[in-house]
Order: sequence, then structure tokens, then C-alpha cells
Amino acid sequence: MNTTAWKPAITVEDSETGTRRTVRTVRQAQTVLHRNWPDTSGSRYRLAETTCEDALHGEAAPDDARKAFIAAAIEAHLHLS
Repeated sequence: MNTTAWKPAITVEDSETGTRRTVRTVRQAQTVLHRNWPDTSGSRYRLAETTCEDALHGEAAPDDARKAFIAAAIEAHLHLS
């Protein structure tokens, strides 16, 4: 299981709820995608889900999961910092 820390960490904020979450690892990204994502119908969401799962099993690089997570956040209109 690959939980290599992302540097820098990603903070996502839902502008509708004001909820902020800081994501530092692939595992945390997967948890946020599964439990707290505002829109699970997007293609970038599905790609991020798959890429995080692959990274956790050593079949994708953690950086690929990070990029997919960022793309999903943009698709969901979340504020990134």
C-alpha cells in the first residue's frame, strides 16, 4: 500500500458549505473522494477514484493520483490551495 505524502499537501474547500479538507496522501484522497465529494458523477471523479485505487496497489504513481485528484477537484468546482 503506497501512502507516500504529497508535497505540498492539497487543501480543498467546498464554497457552498465552507468545508475545508487537507489531503496529504493517496489514502486520504481516496477517503475524501468516497465520503465527502460533492459530485460523484463526473468523469474526472471516476478517473481520480481509479487512479487512487491503482496507486494504493502500486499500479500507479502517487503523483498520478495527485494530478487526478486535482483534476477532479477542479471539475467539482472546489477551491484548491
